[in-house]
Amino acid sequence: MPFAITGERELKENNRFLFSKFMQFVWIASIAFVVYLSLNPRVDFPFDFKNIDKAYHSVAYMWLAAIPFFGFQRFKTALAGACLMLPLGIALEFAQGFVAGRLFSISDMIANGIGVLLGVSLGRYLKSRFWGQYS
Repeated sequence: MPFAITGERELKENNRFLFSKFMQFVWIASIAFVVYLSLNPRVDFPFDFKNIDKAYHSVAYMWLAAIPFFGFQRFKTALAGACLMLPLGIALEFAQGFVAGRLFSISDMIANGIGVLLGVSLGRYLKSRFWGQYS
């Protein structure tokens, strides 16, 4: 049996591989969801008060930047994936200027960037805490 798992180490590696693939799927689905919400003319949020959208932006981009650390085994690949969320956030803000009911906002770009920085920090911390060192 070429795919037989012969020991505990192999089982652990197989589980990490499957989890990594699952997290890649979650990351891509999350990116698609953020793109959809960003380009939707009207988005209703559960809480609505002044500047709450900045918190939503930061949390969304923190999520998008943290996920690659679990989807990719190599640190450089995970960091690159997380950092690619910066140009995504910038591009989506420019695109919002062309969507009826949406506005271009530099402060939203800043909130996205803060979220990415927080996500990189959180992703690195959680990965090292629960997974150990990168390969």
